Amino acid sequence: MLWLGLCLGVAAWCLLSLGLEKHHQQVFAGAFRPARARLLRGAGWALLALDFALFVHGWGWAQGPIFWTAALIVSALAWTLAMTMAPKASTKIAAAAVLSAFVAMPFWIG
Repeated sequence: MLWLGLCLGVAAWCLLSLGLEKHHQQVFAGAFRPARARLLRGAGWALLALDFALFVHGWGWAQGPIFWTAALIVSALAWTLAMTMAPKASTKIAAAAVLSAFVAMPFWIG
């Protein structure tokens, strides 16, 4: 469950950061469009909400938010390091995290 939360957190941070003009231009060479930025940020917030719901469902209201906060901190650190060290490859890292989350999901549910 923790791996699933970390992977979804990395993907959420990816979407939220790419919704900002500086990071969008750092990763993509194309023009920054506000409509696309709103879509990226909205998807990032939706992924964070899904991540929170999964943690609360898995550990309950007593421990779920605590583990979710810890997973957010670790995933934010991982995403910050990825954007700092390899901004062009960071989207591939986020895609691998999402793929890893979908691979891990049946193990957590089943």
